[in-house]
Amino acid sequence: MTRLTFRALLLASTLSCAAFGAQAETLRVAMGYDPVSLDPIATSDNGSIWTQLLIFDTLVRPDASGEKLEPGLAESWTVSDDGLTISFVLRDAKFSDGTPVTAEDVKFSIERAASKESSWGRFYRPITSFDIPDPHHIVMHLAQPFTPAFNNLALFAAAILPKAQVEAKGAAFFDAPVGSGPFVLKQWTRGASIELTKNPYYWQKGKPAVDDAVLEVVTEPSARVIKLEAGEVDVALDPPLNQLKELKAKPGITTGEVIPYRADFVQLNTRYAPLGNEKVRQALNYAIDKSALIKGVLYGEGKPAASAMPVMAYADPDLKPYPYDPAKAKALLAEAGYPDGFEAEMLVNSGIATQRNTAIALQAMLAQVGVKLKIQMLENGTQWSTTKAGNYQMSLSYATSDTIDPDQIIGFVAVNPERANAYHTEWKNERLNELYAQERQTVNGPERGAMFREMIQILHDGAPFIYLYHPATAWAEKDYVKGFSVLPTSNFRLEDVTIQK
Repeated sequence: MTRLTFRALLLASTLSCAAFGAQAETLRVAMGYDPVSLDPIATSDNGSIWTQLLIFDTLVRPDASGEKLEPGLAESWTVSDDGLTISFVLRDAKFSDGTPVTAEDVKFSIERAASKESSWGRFYRPITSFDIPDPHHIVMHLAQPFTPAFNNLALFAAAILPKAQVEAKGAAFFDAPVGSGPFVLKQWTRGASIELTKNPYYWQKGKPAVDDAVLEVVTEPSARVIKLEAGEVDVALDPPLNQLKELKAKPGITTGEVIPYRADFVQLNTRYAPLGNEKVRQALNYAIDKSALIKGVLYGEGKPAASAMPVMAYADPDLKPYPYDPAKAKALLAEAGYPDGFEAEMLVNSGIATQRNTAIALQAMLAQVGVKLKIQMLENGTQWSTTKAGNYQMSLSYATSDTIDPDQIIGFVAVNPERANAYHTEWKNERLNELYAQERQTVNGPERGAMFREMIQILHDGAPFIYLYHPATAWAEKDYVKGFSVLPTSNFRLEDVTIQK
């Protein structure tokens, strides 16, 4: 079906509803991020990821608990005992233009995800060849064991795209993308809104329950709440945590929260002389009262962090956060040759109130042990690019996991060299690097779990970050909205939402 015909079909459907007196239901969600791009291999920001996951499908995906994978476009699969062969049976699915999803589309999409142009290529290059027995079967081969391979196919970067259209249109395809996910892009007004309409060919029968969904980009958290209270949106993501209790008490509004796979911390550039000293970095961790931060900044909605890793698969429940001990912090600074402390500058995202408040609290706490902290407020993109370039001393940041396997995130925050060189701290530990290579060739189970626990202990002790907290993610919604939730991977599935007015 051509795109023109598809739009005509949508128009006809709308006219038909009007003729019978039916009213199209639109779900309106206020969120704080505008997508950068709808190309799955070109982005890593939340606004892009969350939107892409509403338009495209992957072969498998994390379930709602975040503890295991469930079928997506693949209805079943087998993995060989040696881990070198992964076979998928594809369901009878169609793209939003009515064309069938085939094994050739899968092969094309995974090869594209593994290409040099992909920001996520390292996750898919271990898949070295494909067999396609028929349009509904595909077999992937690996040259050597790579345990995360199957899990990485659930990552947004492995979204299945229509080969013919991407090859024909190139980059222009992503201006009006065609996917097999629950929604179709109707209009994207950058910086303002993403308008979606239901995919009439979506393989999950009866979903989406709503006809349309609008993601409104509202960067200020309090403004999102105002729009919710005024009835201008149905769901407000990430309301200010200090307003949660008040929102819970308001008639007609329901709130929810979850602690996702996220950790907040301060990145420490170990190329800056004082921060290159492990005792200094440990001292900074002892100087921070995490309980006070959680109470004062998160309003109790979070847990203290023991490392830069989210609490997820293979987490060690016995690993404890650095305790608040200013005396020990001073002693370690003295041992490191900084008895009077030192001066440093910290980059902070000016657009997030929680970050601003955390920065002020950290400044006061570090002053108690002689560390004079200068705060530089920057726009989010500027802070990110400056930190990534290594032109910083400290940077207040966080990391989230888009998959349920810890391989992705530990490679990001702790391994050097890797994509981010221990998240731009330039910290390096050879034993951790060795374990990282080993876990990727070790079958899931106790042995692999022990490797992750040792890596996280090394990361904790090496302290290339000041570990802060695992914050809760909250949302507020009108009480007629049913089925909305934020998943542990931080995204949300609007296809599961109904409006019951």
